[in-house]
Amino acid sequence: MVEMKIGKHWLCYTPVWFIAIMSIMLLIFGNGNVYLFGWILLGFNILGYFTIKSYKWIAKDGEILIESGVLPWQKSYIRIPVARVLGMTVDSGGFFGWFLNYGTITLNAFDGSSSPIIGKHMKGAVAFMEHITGGDNPDRSDIRNDSV
Repeated sequence: MVEMKIGKHWLCYTPVWFIAIMSIMLLIFGNGNVYLFGWILLGFNILGYFTIKSYKWIAKDGEILIESGVLPWQKSYIRIPVARVLGMTVDSGGFFGWFLNYGTITLNAFDGSSSPIIGKHMKGAVAFMEHITGGDNPDRSDIRNDSV
């Protein structure tokens, strides 16, 4: 299986950009406590940017790897073999999700976990689902031959 990697859509970064502009304005025009608040806001904003950027879904070598976390000691990884995937759905979120090519991925696995794994506002969500459950995946041949 060819590797496919998706992350958060650029739309997720718009609040970060807006807060960055506001904090830079506070740094330029503020003094005293307002100036200090601008630096604190900018620091949390940078952390928020890297938190959004670090969230990835990767499909390769017959498995799905979900990565999240900024700092090395706080990173979390979820590894699911594609053969253990029970179902995968994508909600494009209406017209804008379809037009801007993003959606919410919901993944259910056979591993006994009743909680689905959800990735919100992922770019290329439909293509990722088709890559996992579609015809180019030899590990999921049972899906292609449902009518047989």
